[in-house]
Amino acid sequence: MHQMFDPLTGSGGWGSYFPANARGLTGLIPGHLLAPHANAGGQDSATGLEPIIPSAAGTVALGTAGVAYAGTPNADFAGIVTALVVRNVIEVLRDKATFAQELSFMKAQHVPGTSLFRYTAFGDLGAADTLLEGIPPVTEKLTWDTFEFTGGQKGKVVAITDLAELFSPFDLYRTASEKLAWNAVDTVEKDLATLTQGAGVGVPVVTVASQAAQNIVATVVALKKADVPMFPDGTYHAIISPADAALIMTQTGELGWTDASKYAQSEKLLNGELGKFRGIRFVESNRVADHKTVVFGPNFFVWGDYQTIQAYRVAPGGDHADPLAQRGLVGWKGMWGVKLVAFDGSPAMGPASNTAGARWAQVDLSK
Repeated sequence: MHQMFDPLTGSGGWGSYFPANARGLTGLIPGHLLAPHANAGGQDSATGLEPIIPSAAGTVALGTAGVAYAGTPNADFAGIVTALVVRNVIEVLRDKATFAQELSFMKAQHVPGTSLFRYTAFGDLGAADTLLEGIPPVTEKLTWDTFEFTGGQKGKVVAITDLAELFSPFDLYRTASEKLAWNAVDTVEKDLATLTQGAGVGVPVVTVASQAAQNIVATVVALKKADVPMFPDGTYHAIISPADAALIMTQTGELGWTDASKYAQSEKLLNGELGKFRGIRFVESNRVADHKTVVFGPNFFVWGDYQTIQAYRVAPGGDHADPLAQRGLVGWKGMWGVKLVAFDGSPAMGPASNTAGARWAQVDLSK
């Protein structure tokens, strides 16, 4: 005999269930299932259990990820909710993207099945031969050098709980996407800052103490002698620290320094551009140290393989790790490698002063 039940009162062994969710759905489940059950924890309840990601510590949560919500938001989230009336988001203080500007890099090809990136250049032929009557010249083979460097896979993931998304006055997924996009750019910027601020100086430049204008001219001459091409705008580009920039502008103001504001209408300004002097456009950035200005021509570094970068969003639920759709993920990943152009010099990839084919110089313009 089947037991009868009243859907309004839940009598007869059944109970009413009215989940509090954004859609306002209601339903009926057996009353014995409404009794409280202990939660032994999910994939993050103990160190070493699989899957490891997402971690509780790395998840945006309304309360505490991995712990039953007690009805009170955590301190950070409480601050966001308090700011519901004024939703203005203050931009994070950060260094601007300056190295990865247009035309500054070449794309290296990732070698499938390895962690290598590869770029190849062919050397020039020798001087033409003087022909002897009736006798062909000696043949000459092509020479080339393969520039390889080791990279790896990089990426970043943000996890957001369903309650965090529900209670936040902001679109957390859109915010996470913006932050992840910047994270990829910021990563290559930091990698290049590390490469250009080390012991290597690229094309050597001879400077004179306390002669900023003369040192700038010396840098341009050294790069030209090294056959480093200029950008299509007819200049080299430089990234300079704020302290050095102030000194340079002070010392060169009467000698022809041109503020960027004076040519902003006729030329597209670079990110953070201050002005130009004697064939160099200067970009101010905290990414470089004092006395270590980086001056470069186009294609001065190789970036590989940025085209492998992919963005992902994993919707909440759908697997055993998140059976109740409590957490969503958004992130990026890709094969990654950054290297300053530098061949071994055999065959020569430039003149005698630059056989490695360097296209940049680290110089103390204020020395």
